[in-house]
Amino acid sequence: LIYRRYVITSHAPPTHTLVFLFLLSLSALCFSLAWKFKQQWWVLLLFGGFMIAITAFFQHVVLTTTTTIHWSVPFMPWPPAMSIFLNVFLMTTLKILSFQRFAIWACLITIFYVLYGVHNTYEAEETENEVDSSVNNLHTKVEIIQVH
Repeated sequence: LIYRRYVITSHAPPTHTLVFLFLLSLSALCFSLAWKFKQQWWVLLLFGGFMIAITAFFQHVVLTTTTTIHWSVPFMPWPPAMSIFLNVFLMTTLKILSFQRFAIWACLITIFYVLYGVHNTYEAEETENEVDSSVNNLHTKVEIIQVH
């Protein structure tokens, strides 16, 4: 959402937005690691404050450099920034077993798609093309009959 909102290749280059997203993700990761390793409260405050500061700075820079707004979301970029921060935090609280389960299911689904889904998708497309061509032939025959 942040990238789609602020990157307009003809008006605004993506560098500001990509740097912001990188710093936001990095601060969320550092906050999460500090939480996980039970660091002192000021470390959590430092990374939480850094997230707020870079979001406010990004909002200020974008508002001063962008003259036209193509579409608008209330309180942008705060809700997506908080969402990124919270999602990174929640992902770091997961156990390694959860990531292993995800990897196993992702492999199984990918194998299923490659062995079954791709073949049936092409087969359905060919069947649809055959139906379309037979319908076109029928229309052509009807037009010939109507002309004579």
